[in-house]
Parts: sequence; structure tokens; C-alpha cells
Amino acid sequence: MRSLLAGLLLLSLPAQLTAQRLFERKRPEIIPTDGKMRRGGLYFGLGATYTLARFGDQERELFRNADTTYTATFDPNGRFGPYVEVGWFHATRDPVVLDYWDFGLAYKGLNGRQDHIGVLRYGPNETDSSVVLPGSGTFRDQYLSAHVNANKFVQTTDRQFVQLSLGVNADLDVGSARSYVGDPVVLADQELPPSFIGQAHVKVGYGFRTRGRLLIIPTLETPVVSVVPADKGFGQLQWFNSRHRPLILSIRFLFLRYPKGFACPPAIKPNALEGKKKVYKQDGYHP
Repeated sequence: MRSLLAGLLLLSLPAQLTAQRLFERKRPEIIPTDGKMRRGGLYFGLGATYTLARFGDQERELFRNADTTYTATFDPNGRFGPYVEVGWFHATRDPVVLDYWDFGLAYKGLNGRQDHIGVLRYGPNETDSSVVLPGSGTFRDQYLSAHVNANKFVQTTDRQFVQLSLGVNADLDVGSARSYVGDPVVLADQELPPSFIGQAHVKVGYGFRTRGRLLIIPTLETPVVSVVPADKGFGQLQWFNSRHRPLILSIRFLFLRYPKGFACPPAIKPNALEGKKKVYKQDGYHP
């Protein structure tokens, strides 16, 4: 029995040592900090925006006075828009808390639509007479955006990772096309985003590093708080009578760079003190 136990222990030793080595093995850094790559570089991204509206219609009473009431049922709908970004990243020296910062400019379009049906009721019982007042509005806003993000990698494999980002964006309206037709009663309750928007946002992505120097990172971004205009719901913006949550789905391409001179190392010159080089025979024998 003792010999059997001893044999089992001996057989399990290699497996234990292998497991220990795997447990202790350090994964290679996504952005190397040992000097193999420079700490800064360019990135660009392509994607789409979407103005997420609430699910389902909403009925609101907007007016009541004596024997008159006005209620409206709003049906907001989000639309897709373009998104393009370009910028510069800077990797940290010690990626314990953060892996890199990025600073960039972006162009984004925010598009959407709102339809509604208003009902004006009046009379002694508020049901004697009613008038149906439909209306609809569309918006196609274009913004030039400046952004700064702090980014952290959570590695899942040697080359794959989750990216968590917290940042701020400042957006300037560079062209808006907004139109509304129909029911005039709801105009008093309508709002539109200002020409300048300032927000804080979060981003979540899952990326990978190629065999070369390229990082490819698909991400989803949404604002969490608005400074300008005053926040109305964790970063939501209001168009007409409805609120929308801007979403940005993009793919970032981040380019690492070798240190200067890394690609072409200096030629190794023979030592002048050695004199003439020795010539060896083809069979490998030499005196």
C-alpha cells in the first residue's frame, strides 16, 4: 500500500510542477513597457452612432385648464449615423492602474425621429368634444468632437483583452438639420441640444493584438453625465419632446511603433586588434 501511494505521488509530481509553472507564468504585455515599443503612437477608428430611445410609446398630459385637457402619445425612434475618429495615444510607464491615455478628434452624426398623436378634449365633462392633432419631427445633427480617455486592459489571453475606459468629450455643432410639422400645442414642451455639448462617458471593448504592431479594439461608448446641457438622465439628450441616449459602436486601430533605430541595427564591425580573419575548412576542422 505504501509503495502504491509513493508511486502515485511520484507520478503526480510532474503534473503539479507543470501546473505551478502555468500559474506563475506572466502574460506578455499588450503594450510592452520593456523598451521594445515606443510609448506613443497614432490611432483611428470607424463606426456608427445610434440614438437609443425608450421602448414603447409614452402618453403625457401636457395641459389642463378648467374643462380642457390636452394629452399626447409620443413615439421616438433612433437612427444610425456615421462616426470617424483619429488621435494619439500615450502608454503609461507602469500599467497597474492605467495602460494608456488617448487624445483625439472625431466626427459624429446623431439622427432620429419623433412622431406623436395629440388629443385636445374640452367641454363640461372633458369628453364632449375632442380634436386629434398629429405631429412629427426629424433631426440630423453633425458634431466635431474632442475627447480624452483613460484606458485599462484586463487580459483574457496572451493577445486578447477587455478594455475599460472613462473619458470626457466636448462636441461642437457643425451642421444640424431639424424639422417639425403638425401639432403646435407641443411646441412649448420641446427642447433641442445646444450648439455645444460637454459630457463624461464610459467605453467597454474587447480587443486583440495581431502578430505585428496593430491593436484592433471594437468598443461601445455611451455618456453617463452631461455638464452642458444640464443632465436629464445619465447623459441622455432631448430632441423635441423625447430623450435619446447616444451610443457609439466603433472599431479602433491602434498602431504600436518600434524604438528609433530598432528596425535597422548598426552593422557589427570586426575588431581591428584581431587582425586578419581566420579561414576555416569546409569540413569544420581548424587548427
